[in-house]
Amino acid sequence: MSTNFLEKSYLTTHELAIGTFRFYKQVVVGRVREGMQISMDNVLPLLALSWEAYRDTSVVYISDRKYSYSLDPTMYYEVQKLAPHITGYAWVVYNEINRKTAELEARFVQCPKAIHHTMDNALEWSVNLLENKGAN
Repeated sequence: MSTNFLEKSYLTTHELAIGTFRFYKQVVVGRVREGMQISMDNVLPLLALSWEAYRDTSVVYISDRKYSYSLDPTMYYEVQKLAPHITGYAWVVYNEINRKTAELEARFVQCPKAIHHTMDNALEWSVNLLENKGAN
């Protein structure tokens, strides 16, 4: 599922100070660099790119939590205001610590959300969410 979806819908990759973000047709997969401290200041460039690419369509953000980093989860409230086109949020976690962190963050996300252990599952969930919203 993921290889087919990713091959067919890839748009571009953005290397930002905070990490690597791959833009697909209605999905963004982000991998934040190890040890980063995420703030609204260093997220704004990503939000601007997201607005440019997706402002007129629904998009799901998938956080590929390969590395550990920190953020204030209340920041999700501001992100939702600045990026209302984000209609779903998923985490791919690889260990128990990242799963617990994702569970905490999920409490602050105000759109459909899910935690997965594989990228394939996160992509399947994302595509189903978008199809159910009539976004595809």
